[in-house]
Amino acid sequence: MAKLLIVDDEPTIRELFKFIFEEAGHEVTLAENGLEALEALEARLPEFMVVDVLMPQMSGMQFMRELALRAEKNPRLDQIPFVVMTGENFMESELNKVFASRPGFICFFAKMTPPSVVLAKIAEILKSRK
Repeated sequence: MAKLLIVDDEPTIRELFKFIFEEAGHEVTLAENGLEALEALEARLPEFMVVDVLMPQMSGMQFMRELALRAEKNPRLDQIPFVVMTGENFMESELNKVFASRPGFICFFAKMTPPSVVLAKIAEILKSRK
């Protein structure tokens, strides 16, 4: 169905979402942090991304800033829709503007959100883009 990129430093979260999305027929690439996600984007552009906020080496916010810089040379990077999964309360933070101001931003999800809810939202977005 769709090519997805999951960017999260927690192995349990990555594997859970990989399992859920693959069971739904999607092709999943995993990245442990923003640096790995940038490498994955060089290899193949996904149709959707799930991005964590706090990660070692390159956080989700740093990843978004780097993505914006790279989008100047490759505008297709701005066309990738994404959701932000976080265990932090960024909803009321000024920091959430880094994500919400990016083209492709859909919404925030708490990490405790049932995977079926995230899957349904992604399916909805992918369907609307066809």
